[in-house]
Amino acid sequence: MLSPHADPRVSWRTPGIARPNVFEIDLDAIAHNVREIRRFVSPGVRFFAAVKANGYGFGLVPVGRILQDAGVDVLAVADVLDAIMLAERGVSASILVYGGNHVSADVVRAIEDHGFFATVTDPGVAEAYSHWAASRIRVFVEVDVGLERFGLPYGEAPALIQAICGLPKVELSGMYAHLHAPKGTDAEPYLREELRRFDVVLRHVRDAGIEVPVAMAASTPVLLRVGHAGLSGIDVGRIVYGNLRSDTEGDTGQMQIRQAFAGLRSRLVHCRDVRDQELTSVSPFPIHARMRIGIAPIGYSDGIDALHCGMALVRGQRVPIAGSASLEHIRLDISDVPEAQPGDEVVFIGRQGASEITVTEVLNARGFDQPTRLSVAVRESVPRAYKSSLRHK
Repeated sequence: MLSPHADPRVSWRTPGIARPNVFEIDLDAIAHNVREIRRFVSPGVRFFAAVKANGYGFGLVPVGRILQDAGVDVLAVADVLDAIMLAERGVSASILVYGGNHVSADVVRAIEDHGFFATVTDPGVAEAYSHWAASRIRVFVEVDVGLERFGLPYGEAPALIQAICGLPKVELSGMYAHLHAPKGTDAEPYLREELRRFDVVLRHVRDAGIEVPVAMAASTPVLLRVGHAGLSGIDVGRIVYGNLRSDTEGDTGQMQIRQAFAGLRSRLVHCRDVRDQELTSVSPFPIHARMRIGIAPIGYSDGIDALHCGMALVRGQRVPIAGSASLEHIRLDISDVPEAQPGDEVVFIGRQGASEITVTEVLNARGFDQPTRLSVAVRESVPRAYKSSLRHK
């Protein structure tokens, strides 16, 4: 079933009135990927799935619901407001809020009221949660073992974690590390060293008599290289959506991962012959004899600059993009499809008849390294339409 406009962020758009652009998303692929990952890791490993950046562009609430239904244990977000939206839209799964939010009284109250897990990245954050909380805040402590972004420095982490656990109104629910995973075949020794550091911190903390209910360091690249690393949880994002690098992450071992990015489509709204041959030297695109142009109502304000390979499909044929996109429109050279007319479908990514433009082809054309660059590039002005064999409200 194709359910258009299911994302509450674009639910005000009415089919038949809105511009004929659509971002097609395969929810069944997401549910399938969750099952494949579950099968790959050891039984009992806790499954945390990142839905940051509007569910990697696929739509926060519909993605949150399908992940919950597929059996993910905890959803993870970067923005407290995203966590609140999920909770208020009926997503009942537990939610972890990553580090990076400014910890104020309002933030602490929201996390406390909804029962979210908070992330502690330094002692000051822990003290702020302890100060502003009315009861107890459940926290995950992030340890920095090499990424140099958020987290307690691994050499100081054991002592700092003991101090944090001594604060009133702070309850340790787990520890995690986000590993730096460089591309290339020589990355595994580096990952092993980061995992060793995390294990040293974990052992020191447990030797101090502190219970760590969940420990995790496996993001997508870590999972693909070393599995769940013997820890009790995984914290993955891109792989859930099939957003894997075609160059270094094509081999997923025992897992059969599917892409959730199913298509990006529009329609022709205007077709015309190019009759003016006098200004060809300053034309916005190369003009040739008997040229015909088609206009699709999708522009750089919708993200199209990052979402095409220089070609599109019209009536099953490849046609070139003519010139650069404007704010809300893009031109196509439909000279080789003389029968094309307003209302015809235009496909930038996806299949049309026997022809197809793949995600990988667009990635290569734009010089991007992995498909998340595409899914997050689709602006919210483009309605999401959800393909599923089940009914997802």
